[in-house]
Amino acid sequence: MVALEKNAKVIITDSGGVQKEGFFFGTPCVIPREETEWVELVDSGFNKLAGINAEKIFKLCKELFFSRIETQKNLPEFYGNGSASDKIVSIISGDNIE
Repeated sequence: MVALEKNAKVIITDSGGVQKEGFFFGTPCVIPREETEWVELVDSGFNKLAGINAEKIFKLCKELFFSRIETQKNLPEFYGNGSASDKIVSIISGDNIE
């Protein structure tokens, strides 16, 4: 599943977990729901809420598919920059005591 999310151009999912995993891979999601727990991803335009309207789902998939390269270049850092584990190891090992 992770390989599919990573290599997809767009994901259609109602799963909150898959929405966030898609973000970490730079893969936008179309969400066939009226709301999501990851409102910041929708507010930023990275993911799109479509409801259950098939035409809207298709339209948003096309939109995200063709904007994916730009989307990947400009990922917001909602959840950090990926360096937390390096900082933790540094602190535990005493290399960077502040």
